[in-house]
Amino acid sequence: MHVAAIEIRSLRILDGIDIEFSPGVNLLLGSNGSGKSSLLEAVHILGSGRSFRSHRLRDVVTHGESSLHILGRTVGKDGTTETIGIAHSPDGLRIRRGGVDVKASSELAALLPTVTVTPDTYRLVTDGADLRRRIVDRLLFHVEPTYLDHHQRYRRALRQRNAAIRGGLGDEELGGWDVELAVAGEQLTVQRVRYLERALPAMKDIVAKLVGMPIDIRFYRGWDSAISLAQACEHSLTSDRLRGYTQAGPHRADLRFTIDDRPLQHALSRGETKMFVTALSVAQVRDLASILGYPPVVLVDDLASEFDPDSRARCLAELQATGAQLFLTAVPGHGLDGGDIVPGRLFHVERGRIVEVV
Repeated sequence: MHVAAIEIRSLRILDGIDIEFSPGVNLLLGSNGSGKSSLLEAVHILGSGRSFRSHRLRDVVTHGESSLHILGRTVGKDGTTETIGIAHSPDGLRIRRGGVDVKASSELAALLPTVTVTPDTYRLVTDGADLRRRIVDRLLFHVEPTYLDHHQRYRRALRQRNAAIRGGLGDEELGGWDVELAVAGEQLTVQRVRYLERALPAMKDIVAKLVGMPIDIRFYRGWDSAISLAQACEHSLTSDRLRGYTQAGPHRADLRFTIDDRPLQHALSRGETKMFVTALSVAQVRDLASILGYPPVVLVDDLASEFDPDSRARCLAELQATGAQLFLTAVPGHGLDGGDIVPGRLFHVERGRIVEVV
């Protein structure tokens, strides 16, 4: 699966864009603020209905305009073409596939799976567990057909239990939500654990190869594994009431990265951290390819910064070896335009204009 072409109207500084892509490497060169990242953002929206730079799509609409439109043409591994249309206006989000409305944005992940690496992605080493949980959840969406249902069921139960706690409901009234949360949470966690038991060894191997040191990656389920989730919720109920929210459960799950028992953020340089996160992304791409039978589309914003020439070359080699369609951005003179990679298509981006360099 790859994106063969895209049309963009009123997305940040991009408007009137209509270009075709290579199924291999697409390199976008331009100064900071030229619109390179916005093009990656457009492809990401095609595959998720969301931006990786803003929580709200209305924030990415060109200033002074009321709506944005993105139309992508994709080509499957069997050569069949399909169109995905995204429109966001004051009336909300509209998604169309082949001219037919799609009800849920979650369906886009199945139509056009993507793996995105941006400067913000590197925060997964230092920031909260939410970014790290997304790695597991994104992959499980494709692995376990029932995972999305379990995830949504658990989130509903969690919201209701938290509302009941804040509302001061007694133990008897709270009990129903405790049961629902425990059942959905255990089902969700079984799927996470089963997947990671298979995927973590390969992930660790890729990380060790690229980073050059053994990094331990462990999964914490969100409560003490020696007891059930129902027991954990019972034990923490008094504290939950004081705090006003549920403290134990899959919503607190985490991937924990350490080296020699030290948290990774205290052991790696900025360049090594970027290499580690890129290695995790390569592992995700390979795992999705094994599940789907084809690799996802890979979007990498500003790959060259923080890397020396050797590290940059190793990252590029691993990314290309996945066979995925790649979209790479770089500032001219910062590495990727110096012969490190031969793109299938090369684009120059300046002030929202995108011109193919032939």
